[in-house]
Amino acid sequence: MDCAVTLAPVKMDATGLIHTRRLRALTENTLKQAIVQAAKRLGFGHVGFCTAEESPHAHYVDEWLANGRHGTMDWLAKYPATRKDIRSRYPWARSFITLSMDYAHDLPDRLPAKSMLPGIARYARGADYHETYKERLKKLEDDVLRIGGPESRAMWYQDTGAFLEREITAKSGLGWVGKNTMLIDPRRGSWTLLALVVTSIELPPDKPGADHCGTCTRCLDACPTDAFPAPYQLDATRCISYLTIEHDGPIDPALRKGMGELLFGCDICNEVCPWNSKAPEITPDVPKGLADLTLSKIFTGKPEHLEKRIAGTPLQRAGVGRLKRNAAIVAGNLQDVSLLPSLEQALMTDDETVQDAVIWALAQYGETARGALARAQKYVVSDVLREKIIDALTASP
Repeated sequence: MDCAVTLAPVKMDATGLIHTRRLRALTENTLKQAIVQAAKRLGFGHVGFCTAEESPHAHYVDEWLANGRHGTMDWLAKYPATRKDIRSRYPWARSFITLSMDYAHDLPDRLPAKSMLPGIARYARGADYHETYKERLKKLEDDVLRIGGPESRAMWYQDTGAFLEREITAKSGLGWVGKNTMLIDPRRGSWTLLALVVTSIELPPDKPGADHCGTCTRCLDACPTDAFPAPYQLDATRCISYLTIEHDGPIDPALRKGMGELLFGCDICNEVCPWNSKAPEITPDVPKGLADLTLSKIFTGKPEHLEKRIAGTPLQRAGVGRLKRNAAIVAGNLQDVSLLPSLEQALMTDDETVQDAVIWALAQYGETARGALARAQKYVVSDVLREKIIDALTASP
């Protein structure tokens, strides 16, 4: 790809000296325009720029971690200095090139009966976005290096490193961080994926996005697990996305009812946001393996079959064990008696976290599942879980 930069002619002053400031501005803007063109050729429609410097919210990172609001996501506690100022780890960093990509937020016109697709977060209803955009981001990094010249440096990133990408993207003018801590683009809402390239090239920053949340609190009010202790603050340990995807082990029983019918991830705070009425319509491309995924198939499917079904999708991150755990909680909330045989079959596992969720789910059915609860004792080894079965049977009318 030819990304050669041609500079506009520069005038000389009366003494014959070059106006160095104007030359520098022309050079930076020309480099910036070349990068925008390269990004758009690769399919990135929304591009912004900001300076690499210390975050104005650096103190909040320390408070958030100190309060344990990252839960078991231990990687978020790594490199805190880097999150607050990228130059602490990469002293060559001068600018961020930020990118946002729209994704489908509607369901297919037709779905198989009892499909769990509506219970899967919208971004996860197709191929894993990390793999979808990886090659394009690598190519953009190469283009930035080519545009900047042999002395330049660049590094692409998407969702897996020590960057405050939402803050950086808002600072570059692609939107603002809303009260639900999501990036909101005033032109298209928040159904977007974010990525960036950090570079040693000094590029003129764009105007930061202005906050337009106003007095609206729909996202805060709609959260069924009260994951927002205050506007613009998220307690991940109460967030359904964290609980169903990242959290390993049993989910707090006090939060299970709030999960409703959500199997993987949560979009509630996005769904109620009025700015998403501007989101572009994109036809969803859903793999058949996800479209016809049901709770019964999760409960009765062999692990290798489930692994194959979710391979290449974001659900692969949760794995079979967490998926069965989540499915059991959904079944307990649905109280669909047709699920009882397959739910009972899900007890036939050595995974005590899954057994715990199934026992809880059966208990939600009351007298209807009394027989299944009594039989559950022959599958359970843990004394703690046996006590839970006894408590559930005792509580049944």
